[in-house]
Amino acid sequence: MRKIGDLVSIVIDNKPSVYARIEGIDRDIKPHWFQVRLLFLSFPPQEITWILKEEYIEGIPFTMKDVPLQIASLPEPGAFHLQPEKKPNNHRAQVISLEELRKKKE
Repeated sequence: MRKIGDLVSIVIDNKPSVYARIEGIDRDIKPHWFQVRLLFLSFPPQEITWILKEEYIEGIPFTMKDVPLQIASLPEPGAFHLQPEKKPNNHRAQVISLEELRKKKE
């Protein structure tokens, strides 16, 4: 299950819309439901509380007032480093026979 401090993306109507940090996860009075406090990292920052099942917290899509929502994971820190682009090796190197080199030295 996600934990306090995790950064997530909130997907609204199938479009990534805002980043959020999980501020708290507490059991709700309804069994199998949790009160999830989210800090929307927007201008200005806004804190909200959603009452969700564990599977919704983990990323299964759900709806609120007929609007599709999803809490999506973000890559781990450090995963954003760009990898150097590998260029295809289109030229062929000449193969030099060591045996022929030895013959030339003799």
